[in-house]
Amino acid sequence: MPVDRRSVVTAVLCAAAALGASAAVAELVPPPEGAATVRAKAAPTATAAAAGSGNATRDATGSAAANDPSRSRTAKPQLSPPPGMTLPPAVVPQPGGPAAFTGALFTKGLDGDHFCTATVVHSPGRDLIVTAGHCLLDGEQGEDGAVFAPAYANGVAPYGTWKLERVFEDDRWAQGTDDDYDLAFARLAPDARGRDIEDVTGAAALDTSGRAGEEVTVTGYPADRKVPRTCTAVAVRESATEQRFDCADFPGGTSGSAWIARDGKIIGILTGGDTDDVSTSTVLGPYAASLYAKATAY
Repeated sequence: MPVDRRSVVTAVLCAAAALGASAAVAELVPPPEGAATVRAKAAPTATAAAAGSGNATRDATGSAAANDPSRSRTAKPQLSPPPGMTLPPAVVPQPGGPAAFTGALFTKGLDGDHFCTATVVHSPGRDLIVTAGHCLLDGEQGEDGAVFAPAYANGVAPYGTWKLERVFEDDRWAQGTDDDYDLAFARLAPDARGRDIEDVTGAAALDTSGRAGEEVTVTGYPADRKVPRTCTAVAVRESATEQRFDCADFPGGTSGSAWIARDGKIIGILTGGDTDDVSTSTVLGPYAASLYAKATAY
């Protein structure tokens, strides 16, 4: 819905913070124990089977249309060190915080494009991630499907890449692209050592009580960069089914980013926004609880 900036005062605490800073905000599950449409913030990819309807935005009638070219950005150059100078080794984030369990979704592998963001969510099977529905396709994932790279930065995935086995979506999204249900869970296969993702990275708990209007920290992976973007702001409830937060520079690729409240629980998932500076999420209520139950019972 349109944002009336005259009637809303939003406390924006934007900062280009390191991911470690967001870990201080969250209490986390430790290891191993007709309205105007909004633009989806998934980056276009060449593999429709991997990205699903994240390759399109919906027009006012709900039909699929080509992704708005204005949302595509030229990749920023990765700078090399001067001759004779070496860069310090990358710091691997400790398991149990957002820096470890937030990651990028790639087409096939790290040599492909990353197009959305996902987060490990606590589950009985310890093998689940949560993202936006438009980032993936409901159902079994094939050999050429997307992979998840937690803690990805600068071409390195310190916790490896994890294959998606099955995606779970609400039928009202999967079949009707109803924005109020733009949510997906994906079950990941164990790694080569037989470990589940949550035992390696930790996870955040999901809250489906319908919380909104709270301070949240959001970490997403812009598709034109090799590092994530983190911001803390106060979310605003727009309606019974939608909330938003205003934080600069959340472009394509940040769809699926978890909104983590001060108590460490996920209370939103970035699904779109009118601009790169305004992001939206569905309110995670009974529909999200039902979908989570389906994903964990399968």
